[in-house]
Amino acid sequence: MAQACLLPDRAVLQIGGSEAQDFLQNLLSNNLDLISPERAIYTLLLTPQGKYLFDFFLMEKDGAYLVDCDRTVASELLKRLTFYKLRADVSLSNLSQDWAVGVTFDSDAAAEAQPAQSGEATPFHDGIRFHDPRLPALGTRFLVPKNKFEAALAEAGSPCEPQDYNRFRLSLAIPGADDLIADKTFPLEANLDLLNAIDYQKGCFVGQEVTSRTHRQGKVRKRILCVSSATALPPSGSAIMAGERQAGALLSSSDDKGLALLRLDRLDQTLNVDGTDIEVRFPDWLTNALPEDDSQ
Repeated sequence: MAQACLLPDRAVLQIGGSEAQDFLQNLLSNNLDLISPERAIYTLLLTPQGKYLFDFFLMEKDGAYLVDCDRTVASELLKRLTFYKLRADVSLSNLSQDWAVGVTFDSDAAAEAQPAQSGEATPFHDGIRFHDPRLPALGTRFLVPKNKFEAALAEAGSPCEPQDYNRFRLSLAIPGADDLIADKTFPLEANLDLLNAIDYQKGCFVGQEVTSRTHRQGKVRKRILCVSSATALPPSGSAIMAGERQAGALLSSSDDKGLALLRLDRLDQTLNVDGTDIEVRFPDWLTNALPEDDSQ
């Protein structure tokens, strides 16, 4: 049965103005030409060195763009966009006081989820609902005015808690805000290119040179993967060891399951964190998407 919940850690921004599309097209990793009232995208804003700064969903409504982003960095994202826009005819605003973000997912049917058109969007309770463009198994997301949220949630699915969605996300190795470190994480190590965040054919964007070169070279030495242990996992940042050598670091977790950024060349060894053995798992979607050498 489909479940639905509020995502209280998300913010809604609006980007408008006659030059908004060109402005964003020159900055973001995905192709703005893909966006329409019927389609949303997932995209990144990177540093010039190709490192992660922000990730968010972008969609069109009433002639402007709506942004679904991490709430804790919403002000910083607006500040960064303001820095780039100079004198362009672009307006930036935070709608989070009046808008909310929700999600619908079905953990039991995730493995059988059939590909929909990436990001397919439809009107929903005076807002917008769209298939998560990262992965079909992730279900749908919706952005609606807060005074419509209760009715939207009742239609979307059986109510659950945000923690339920977080555990579901972890089971699929989908990085969240706690797993992506600004000015440190490289998008390919976080599998973000495989989650449809980057269009290598669109032309220039901030960080494009480094990102495209890494993609062309075809060898990523680290990946974010699923990990589990027999007991609750320790805090984020804990070192994961392969004997005397570090193999990676733990990221976000829930009880005995979590995510970790791991060196692929050390996965054939017994791994442990704080003296407790851990198991590493490639979710099916990632195994299918990776080059054969990376998924061994």
